[in-house]
Amino acid sequence: MSILLSEINEQPVAMERALAGGKDAIAELVAQIKKREVRYVILAARGTSDNAATYAKYLLQLTVGIPCGLAAPSVHTLYEAEVNYKDALVIGVSQSGAGDDINEVMVQAKKSGALTAAITNTEGSRLSEIAEHVLFCNAGLERAVAATKTYTTTLALFAKLAARWAGDTALAETLWRVPDALRTELHRLSGRAETVAHSLTHAERILAVARGLHLCTAIESSLKIAETTHTTTQAFSSADLLHGPIASVPANTPCLLLLPNGKTKPMMLEVAAKLEGRGARVLTVSTDADAALPLTDTGTELLAPLVDILPAQLLAYHLTVARGLDPDNPSGLTKVTVTR
Repeated sequence: MSILLSEINEQPVAMERALAGGKDAIAELVAQIKKREVRYVILAARGTSDNAATYAKYLLQLTVGIPCGLAAPSVHTLYEAEVNYKDALVIGVSQSGAGDDINEVMVQAKKSGALTAAITNTEGSRLSEIAEHVLFCNAGLERAVAATKTYTTTLALFAKLAARWAGDTALAETLWRVPDALRTELHRLSGRAETVAHSLTHAERILAVARGLHLCTAIESSLKIAETTHTTTQAFSSADLLHGPIASVPANTPCLLLLPNGKTKPMMLEVAAKLEGRGARVLTVSTDADAALPLTDTGTELLAPLVDILPAQLLAYHLTVARGLDPDNPSGLTKVTVTR
């Protein structure tokens, strides 16, 4: 079995480890958040970790009601500007903890008086040394270049933090059931993802579309498919797609649409109809019986992104294999990318 496929299948257990660990670390972080009266959150990340941060941007605003945004690391590293992060919680997210640009944001944030925290899979990393509070993914060593279990465990830690910060015991209890939802999803996707992947062997372009809380899944899906299969991909918020780019979608273009149960589903169905009207090939990921790729409901829309990335992960794997490529070592890529 390939390393990538093995790590995709490890995610239920990895998430259980992530949820079981770090209870004191999250409790201590939330205590400091309240003591220091944090007014807003800044998230610093790159690549897959940045997509996880996009989830947190929506989740924390929905659960604790304070503004959240993504950092612009080059403001510090290239333009050498200073930013006042006073009264902020600045969270650095990096599986390796080695990115110079993310670490520089953290250094500057700490210097200006922000409360700092890190989410990483690597103990002893530079990021874990800089941050005042550290939440470890406990995903185990991830050897495939394409990140999978570090992504979903990062989402789980954000959800755990949100539940504790908001005092939402129902969300916390539902979160503990997500690993079983992952197991169910993997079982339901068996065979289905491979069939869809084989039908995309000659696709030159694939779009991924979602809205709101699920935008992170569209972006991460696009990344996973692009980096493993060498396909040109693009992710859109459905709202942004309708503001012009839909005109560039020709007939037969595969469009992966995320339709988990919740607030975004009705408008996503409207987008699906518009794309079908243009002759695009719409591939839905939903709990509906006629979905191209089945989706397991998590019990709350807030946690759907922890599961709805699995179809794209498996689609990427099977499409890579169908094209005769190496799913574990995509051409020209390395596991750790250090940018400044």
